[in-house]
Amino acid sequence: MSKKVLITGSSGFIGKNLTTYLLDKKYHVYAILRNKRINKLQSIKLKKEYKYFYPIFIDNVYEIKKKVSNLDANIIINLASKYLRSHNYLQMIDLINSNILFTSSVLEAFPKNKLKKYINLTSVMIHKNSQDYHPQNLYAATKKSFLDILKFYQITNRHIKFYNLFLHDIYGKNDYREKIIHTIVKNQKANKKVRINSKKLALNLLNVNDINQAISLIINKEIKSGDYIIKSKNFTNMVKLIKQLNQKIDKKIKFEILDNKIEKKIKKRIKTLPYWKQKFTIEKDLLEYINENN
Repeated sequence: MSKKVLITGSSGFIGKNLTTYLLDKKYHVYAILRNKRINKLQSIKLKKEYKYFYPIFIDNVYEIKKKVSNLDANIIINLASKYLRSHNYLQMIDLINSNILFTSSVLEAFPKNKLKKYINLTSVMIHKNSQDYHPQNLYAATKKSFLDILKFYQITNRHIKFYNLFLHDIYGKNDYREKIIHTIVKNQKANKKVRINSKKLALNLLNVNDINQAISLIINKEIKSGDYIIKSKNFTNMVKLIKQLNQKIDKKIKFEILDNKIEKKIKKRIKTLPYWKQKFTIEKDLLEYINENN
């Protein structure tokens, strides 16, 4: 029997990758999308290629119950996330609407008798300074708020398995977000300097394909409900990474080291997802991206 999955946040970087990954494996994929032109155009392309892709367009949360309450999917994967490092008043409203109200509305509206597994992607930013709960910003606070709401549904729906998958920094091919890996690739081609906030800047970088693998494991394996983390084996010092790459490429990456304050590494102890192993490394991947981009 074909697995039927409902995805929120399928228009984001992780969501796009996971959607095509599951569709390639013949999953039936329902995707809740904002009623925007770009989402409709992307959905048309997907529907031409995959017959088991079912987009669900909404204008607001009040439409969710009508459009979700009769779905026959048995797995929900929540990737919906609005990220802001800092915020103003209007952005605060958007953070709460996206990360708490929308996600809660989908779960409330979905028929619980059909649901077998709920997979929620969340952030280690909840654990600033590696403490039990110390939000790095309001974004992190909204992610924690949704974890508390999920706890209620877990208590009241014992037959459903709930998984919270904690992540650090994610990268991948065709990632055009204004993140450091994209900036390195873009600026190297344009012969521009990459600004590194500090010589001590070290990130835990994980390829999006390793996330796809983790979610596939949760779907297909009998794994106990709970909190799990997937992360790179090592934190990567960004200055050292660029210097290593410059030894292997003809057109060097220009960079400038700033003297900005950086956040401490988050090393909160969370169980690693069973059966999962990291397959990709940033050193090899970034070299590949640069060679392909030139």
